[in-house]
Amino acid sequence: MKKIVYIANSTSQNIEVWNLYQDGNMELIQKIDTDGQVQPINIIQNKNLLYAGVRPKNRIIVYTIKKNGNLEKISEVYIPGSPNYISFSANQKFLFCSSYHNNSVSVIPLNQDGIPKDPIQIIHNIQGCHAALFNVKYNILFITALKEDYIYLYYLTKHGILKSTEQKFIQTKFNSGPRHIVFHPNENFIYTINELNGTIDVWKIYVQKNIPMVQNIQNISLVEKHMVSNKYWSSDIHITSCGNFLYVSDRLLNSISLFHINKSNGKILFIKIYHTEIQPRTFCIDVNNKYLIVAGQKSNKFTVYSINKKTGDLNKLNTYFTGKEPLWILIHTI
Repeated sequence: MKKIVYIANSTSQNIEVWNLYQDGNMELIQKIDTDGQVQPINIIQNKNLLYAGVRPKNRIIVYTIKKNGNLEKISEVYIPGSPNYISFSANQKFLFCSSYHNNSVSVIPLNQDGIPKDPIQIIHNIQGCHAALFNVKYNILFITALKEDYIYLYYLTKHGILKSTEQKFIQTKFNSGPRHIVFHPNENFIYTINELNGTIDVWKIYVQKNIPMVQNIQNISLVEKHMVSNKYWSSDIHITSCGNFLYVSDRLLNSISLFHINKSNGKILFIKIYHTEIQPRTFCIDVNNKYLIVAGQKSNKFTVYSINKKTGDLNKLNTYFTGKEPLWILIHTI
């Protein structure tokens, strides 16, 4: 089993491919030019395909992942609006691409080989549309509207068309700026990072008269009370596959915060904050919860941490130079 790390460097206009060895050491094995500012990347694991959103000529480029982890371009499709986030439906027949600057989300069908076609639906007027993530258990696409303090909820029909749920949206606190989303492995709890006020919202899905409803059950700061800052620029959020630990990053504080998750009620408890790379816009966790890797958008470096499986504590292993302005990082297992 081989672990490969992919880093999207916007200003360098390339994707770097690194080997991640069992001891946490890294080796650069490929740089592939993207002919534009690459930002979001995502992978369909069982097809060994990597999708990259590139601007200003707004496109999604598809790469096949070779046995050694290297990338080879096989397709590209032009899309409306600059891409900010890429995700997929459960059956991998549809790709969702949000555009912060275009205030929209696009539904893009994928053929049996995973190649994108033209969009079949574009939902406009989602102000500051930053992320779109599909909850398989409840068949709901969660779409963050950072500039509205809303998270919109849509059912996905079998034909790939989004339609509003009975509860059309959930509302965050004023001027909080919901940005990125993760689901607990049981998919009953949702965690969102708020960019502007440095908080995390915890949401619970419950069923009432056969209708799924979403309720806020917690709002908590990403720092300890005595460390409260007047300004935040929070960015990314991830959860371990075991469902025990949650991590969030903030670009002004140059930090990663660790939370423990109460599995019975989904609520989280602040444990520790770590100072990390300068402007940590992106980080990722491997599927075995062994490593957390964070990239600094301004430092042009990334750091590998080992994760204590009992406590979630991070232990810094190594730091490496990458390209200019790393905006997205992923770990893929081959």
